[in-house]
Amino acid sequence: MTKKILVLNLLLFSCLLPLNAQTTTVSKEAVKPETAELRRQSFEKVWHIINEKHYDPTFGGVDWLKMREVYQPQAEAAKSDAEFHGVLNRMLRELKLSHFAVYQMTAPVQTVKFVPGIIEIELKMLDNQAVVSRVQTGSTAEQAGLKSGFVIEKIDGKTVAELLAPLEKSFAKRPLPEAQKRIHREKTLLSFFGGNVETQARIEVLNDKNQRQIFDVARVKRKGEMSAAVGNFPPQEVVFEAKRLANNIGYIRFNMWIIPQMSKIREAIRSMKDADGIIFDVRGNPGGIAGMAPGVAGLLVKEQTSLGSMTGRNSEIKFIVYPQSDVFEGKVAILTDYGTGSTSEIFAAGMQEIGRAKVVGERSAGAVLPSVFDTLPTGAIFQYAISDYKSPKSILIENRGVIPDTEIKLTRQTLLDGRDVQIEEAIKQIKNAK
Repeated sequence: MTKKILVLNLLLFSCLLPLNAQTTTVSKEAVKPETAELRRQSFEKVWHIINEKHYDPTFGGVDWLKMREVYQPQAEAAKSDAEFHGVLNRMLRELKLSHFAVYQMTAPVQTVKFVPGIIEIELKMLDNQAVVSRVQTGSTAEQAGLKSGFVIEKIDGKTVAELLAPLEKSFAKRPLPEAQKRIHREKTLLSFFGGNVETQARIEVLNDKNQRQIFDVARVKRKGEMSAAVGNFPPQEVVFEAKRLANNIGYIRFNMWIIPQMSKIREAIRSMKDADGIIFDVRGNPGGIAGMAPGVAGLLVKEQTSLGSMTGRNSEIKFIVYPQSDVFEGKVAILTDYGTGSTSEIFAAGMQEIGRAKVVGERSAGAVLPSVFDTLPTGAIFQYAISDYKSPKSILIENRGVIPDTEIKLTRQTLLDGRDVQIEEAIKQIKNAK
């Protein structure tokens, strides 16, 4: 497989893996000699790549030679590919960094396709409840009566706990930060709303009066475009939204940094040239192509600057921002949350530190490393980071995240009230800025 260097949040891909691929039963049969050899070669490849190419020759203080001694016997004793790849992932987690993982590309994974029908809502896990956070205007969900702030109790007769049970079981085998677990839960539940077009999803909720209510929502065909596949990972639905809010403030929201988005972002910014400010909403945006961040910033600054740099073992990349013609000179606010990662963090951290934008919302994911995808002899996909990222003020964002200038969280009650308090705060920041 051709290697692809991308700045992409691990969550973008790990959430795509079907649950049955994450909970494969361990076989009791003896390992065939050819299988054992493929696993041996795969272990060697993973260990040596980290040993020779990891951007930090000290491995963050981890004794990488010792890791070989600890995990090689476990790898040799594995009774299945799933168990073997689990050993590799445990070894990689010793680095305590994002963008290091092995994905077992079994047949079920390779044939994963998006279901054609959706119901056009979004969810947030708030206080351990699956809360509707957005209902598309004019959608069948809105027509049926679903509203932001409603708590999802059942989907097609199954409780949220039942639907999430396999995922929760998998967490025991691959510990993750709580923020990442939230994203896994949200994406998993959203997948259960999908189905064939013109069928209905039966959804039981707690409504605004905390009473149980059932809605039958017709599934409709996806309207958005799809991104290109990355290696063995399937395409993702591309979201882009640009509009004017009250108070002459622009609003731009997109869910990934990919090339087709660039012309849309550029056109939106320039169409808002007379606005008092622009809000960039990268909440839940896990990243994409790193070079796009300074490209967008170039539409917003008058002088050459930098969004930071990435340093590998033998290389350095600086994210230089070159001002473009007809730049937007109004105020800028950036919305972040626990799902904001990689390129989105480069954009938010850089713009914040050069003093060009205020960051509002929640601390970002802290997962901002450029990574390579390679194929192991077992057929699994190996993702590994090749450099770190430091902000303009030389702050490491990995495992730290971008800290908002104003931290404010969504709540079920504010959603029930029809308010997005993070957007409201961003508007306030722009209006009050000097």
